[in-house]
Amino acid sequence: MSRKRNKGPKTPPARMRDYRIEAQLREEPDLHKLAQVIIGLAMQRAKAEREAQKPGQPDAVRRPDDPVE
Repeated sequence: MSRKRNKGPKTPPARMRDYRIEAQLREEPDLHKLAQVIIGLAMQRAKAEREAQKPGQPDAVRRPDDPVE
């Protein structure tokens, strides 16, 4: 099974060619949403680090620059 590859730039389908994207500057940023995103990323990282640790080696991923608990 072979796929035909087009090396040129892709053009959107006809139904999407007339869309226009606009960005509007807010006077105040949505800090609550930003905080939720940052907290979610931190929780995902902590979970991944916990899962990466092997049982019986509690400090296996300690680094010198990690904060002291």
